[in-house]
Order: sequence, then structure tokens, then C-alpha cells
Amino acid sequence: MTGGIPILGVDFSGAKADKNTWVTQGVLNGGVLTLEYCEPLSRAGLAGLLASLPGTAVAALDFPFSVPKEFAERWLPGAGEMPELWEAAAAMDFEEFMSLRDGFVAGHGEPLRRGDLYFPECYSCLHKTNPNMVPMTFRGMQMLDGLWRAGCRAPPLPGRGRTGPVLLESMPGAALRAFGLPFKGYKKGQQSFLLRRQILDGLDIRSGVTIANLVQFNDCCIGNDDCLDSVVAAVAACLWVRDQGLFRLPQDGPGDATQRGGTPNPDENELATARLEGWLYAPVFLGPPARMSG
Repeated sequence: MTGGIPILGVDFSGAKADKNTWVTQGVLNGGVLTLEYCEPLSRAGLAGLLASLPGTAVAALDFPFSVPKEFAERWLPGAGEMPELWEAAAAMDFEEFMSLRDGFVAGHGEPLRRGDLYFPECYSCLHKTNPNMVPMTFRGMQMLDGLWRAGCRAPPLPGRGRTGPVLLESMPGAALRAFGLPFKGYKKGQQSFLLRRQILDGLDIRSGVTIANLVQFNDCCIGNDDCLDSVVAAVAACLWVRDQGLFRLPQDGPGDATQRGGTPNPDENELATARLEGWLYAPVFLGPPARMSG
């Protein structure tokens, strides 16, 4: 890959069958994104691809990078940042993690992470039923353990001299909402194909990211919502390259997580919490709300 900035968008699957992770790869050059491919990839293949990227690359990954602080304190008391939890995840199997999750949820429910309070699209990463967030959270954290050791960067963690690609926790639905495009109903249902067409027709205009050859991928995106989500994630990665100020960033202070009933704690540092829980990097509101069909 010569010239430009390598861009990846990933719609990640934690399913045991490991056949539903989709990756869009492209190059951002002069503000224009040229897509190279969009195809399914195994989790091991994805990890190898991410580890091979140059330090200029940015990858937006659609899975929670960590767990709520309350759960982390029960799982690994004293943990201060995500890599400690990634290492713990890599040393256990899924059934053990699920048992830990079930015991915690029975007494404490499914808390949101602090950053999730800003986005009405978010489920708790401990949510188990439609959608089942637990496998993708766990297997994503296992993958991040190896990538962190390989030198990848993962905001909001400090770089500490790392020179690998930037890995961003992303959510295509939250990005679509920011673009003023349909963000519900495009995955399943009678209107799904129509809504996917609306997304594709408006994606470059509403996001401000010119996609040179999107039309070549239209059929795949309309036929498969996972493919479409990976393209949207790639667009979010391009926006990060353009201007990080387009994203809600964790504050070095109490923050203001009141949108979903959260009460800011004046003694809490939102940035420190985000370095343990992870942080969803979604663009702020960019366009007018789309008219929803159906």
C-alpha cells in the first residue's frame, strides 16, 4: 500500500462460528477515501492484518474495548487501565467469563460504561439477549491483548512511545445518527434494503468524506448489513484523521454524562474511567436528522 493513510473499518463478530466479521480496507489520500476491498475475515486474520499495518493507519472497530467499572472491580480488583483486563481475558475461556458476567448481573444488573451514557444507541456490553454483546466484548478484548503487545495504540490510553496503528472503538449506528442518516431498521425488516440504499446515497455527502469508488461496493452493502457497517466504520476512521474535535472525547475532569440519567460525580475523572472502561469514539452531530421510512 503506497501513499495515503491506510484506513480500516471493522464490523466485528464474537460468534463461535467466526464467520461474520467484515473488514473494509481503503486509503485516504487528499481527503478522498478509495476503498480497496470489503470482505469477511476470521478474527485471527483480522488480528494479523491489524498488527501488520503501519503506524499511520487508523482502524475503527465495532466492539466494546472493555467493561463497566463496577464489573471490572469485581473481575480484577485494583485494575487501573484496559490492558490489565485484556491480559486477564486472554488467560481465560469464554465460559468462565460468562459465568462471571452472570453472577455479577444477577446482583447488579447491566450497567452502562460512562461513555455509553452519551449515546442512546448503546447497550451495556454485558447485555446478553438481542443483541448478545458479551461474546464480542470478550473476544474483542482477547484480540486487543495481543495487538497492544504488538505496539498498537488505543485511545484514550496514553501512547507511551507506541508506534503502531491507532485502534478506535466505534459504532456504525452512532456514526449514522451523527450523519443524519437512517440508523435504525436498516439491518432487518421490510424497509431494510430501502434504508441501506438511503445510507449509501447519502454517506459521502452527510459525512463529508468523499468515497471515490463507493458505487463498486453498493451491491455488497445493500445485500449485507455487516458489509455496510464496516464501510461506515471506515468513514468514521477517516473523520478521526481529519479532525479529532469532531468526536466526543473523555474529559480530564467530571464530564457531563447526564443524557441517559447519569449523574456526574465531581470527584471522578472521566478520562481515568475511560482508560479502564474504554470509550466509544463516535462523531458528534454533523447533519440534519434523516426522515425515517416505515
